[in-house]
Amino acid sequence: MSLPEKKNFSRQRESAFHLFSLTLLLILLCAQINPAYGATGSTTVEEQGAVIIDFFSDHDLSDATVRFEESHENISLVFTLSSGGEVLRSETFHFGSVQAGQEITKVLFWGIPEDFGKDRDSYTAELSVKEGSKNLETQKTSFTYRNPHLSNLKVVDLSADSEKASVLMSLTSSVNLGFVQVPEPVMVDLNLKLLSGTDVIYTENLENVPVTDAYYKAMNWSFLLEKDRNYTALLKARSHSPELTTAYISEFRAEEKVEILDSDIDVDEYGASVTIIGRSQVPFNGIIRVVLTPEEGEAQVFEETADILTAGKEDTVGIIWQGVPRGDYNVKIYAVNLDGEILDSHETVLRVFEPVAEVNTPEESPGFSFQAAIGIFLCFMVLLRRKGRGKKE
Repeated sequence: MSLPEKKNFSRQRESAFHLFSLTLLLILLCAQINPAYGATGSTTVEEQGAVIIDFFSDHDLSDATVRFEESHENISLVFTLSSGGEVLRSETFHFGSVQAGQEITKVLFWGIPEDFGKDRDSYTAELSVKEGSKNLETQKTSFTYRNPHLSNLKVVDLSADSEKASVLMSLTSSVNLGFVQVPEPVMVDLNLKLLSGTDVIYTENLENVPVTDAYYKAMNWSFLLEKDRNYTALLKARSHSPELTTAYISEFRAEEKVEILDSDIDVDEYGASVTIIGRSQVPFNGIIRVVLTPEEGEAQVFEETADILTAGKEDTVGIIWQGVPRGDYNVKIYAVNLDGEILDSHETVLRVFEPVAEVNTPEESPGFSFQAAIGIFLCFMVLLRRKGRGKKE
């Protein structure tokens, strides 16, 4: 009598197992359906066609990046700043047609006087992405008049010039480890933009930068700048904990810069060897001028064309003089651009013990003369000295 009961129990257990398996399969199928539903929701965003992937604003500026999921015509970005229901500034930028996958970044400076918002509690910045009159996407952010400060980190300095942008940061908080106070490390993301007007012409991102003490970073421009054009470097620093973003700007006017390396100058009775290095992404195009001024008498000027130099590039210029009388000379060396501007200078002295004969090949003697041989030998010695210096470097 016990065998049928055992069989029935086995069948029931098998049926329960099948039911459990079927239930588990349905749960897995639902789990697979849920992501598909989420993708459908994101498709709604794609149907709108625009995603605001970054939007920052403070009292000075607003910075936004928009990605378009599909092609559009007559696209515009509308920035609006308001406070207490009053619109303080509204600016529209038109971009025309955009392609699928294209990103647009725009920076707007509000231009609000420094003391304008002291009596206002907060501001609201709004970004609208429009296709004609149709609104594709909108995002808002609020902030107070005073810019927020990174709680554990301080941006000591942001400076930019025609060569690079550099940032210096330091920690402001510490933790107790027994009887020792040590700085509390901070993780930060840095976003650097170079602007010409409101157009972004360069972007560099540094993510997950550990700051354990003082932190210094120089970011060189890898492209040429236009002489006499005004540029703005914009740095956004975002701390991870607490998550907070602040912005800093540094403005500069692009100009030619070149440096005479004081430690790499040779001057003797035969001539001068001068090494210069570019310090700007505005190319230096000019000459090296050497002026010999005796204790009595008129000064003598010697010039030689230098290579076109950008930041970090070097050139050694050799100048040969002949017929310089015996005596002591004050020597001034100038780096001069084509506009006649002196970009750098160096001063030294020279004593000539024996004058070097000036090479003048007689017109009636077309043959090879002794004076010509001396001149060629002097040229060879200067060039040989330049090559030797280049090998050492």
